[in-house]
Amino acid sequence: MKGKNRKKLDPQATWPRLIPEEEREEILRYLENRFGIPPEIFNSYEFLATAKNYWLFVRTPHLRALEKLRIQTAGLLFLRKVSGYLKPTTAALQRFGVYARRGILDLDRYTLDRLRLEKKIPFTCSLEPGYVILRCEGKIWGCGLYLPEKLISYLP
Repeated sequence: MKGKNRKKLDPQATWPRLIPEEEREEILRYLENRFGIPPEIFNSYEFLATAKNYWLFVRTPHLRALEKLRIQTAGLLFLRKVSGYLKPTTAALQRFGVYARRGILDLDRYTLDRLRLEKKIPFTCSLEPGYVILRCEGKIWGCGLYLPEKLISYLP
């Protein structure tokens, strides 16, 4: 099949590294402390890393064999390192945010629409500053950054 829009594979592309246990525990602590997501949710997954990204990959005994492949991406882009902090991706929050017990900002439709359009709005809430899960009418929309008196959209 000929693909006009097919991306060319970067000749330098390599399999992301499997992170060591200490780094995995640090990620799981962050998810539990910030969002209340229980660590055991991720028992059947591996965390892989590139320079500034963490990927979630289903645990498999074939991982070592897969490392020989040249690939563009592997698994679900899960977290990004942004200014020394871990920022969850929209896809990660939409998939795993249902397990969150804190760090959730429930917005009404008007506020969500305003945030999507303006990208940053004045806002005050009782949450600790940091990345938050944006939810409206029970649906998780993605990630935002709450800072004192403002809310910044990281929605795609």
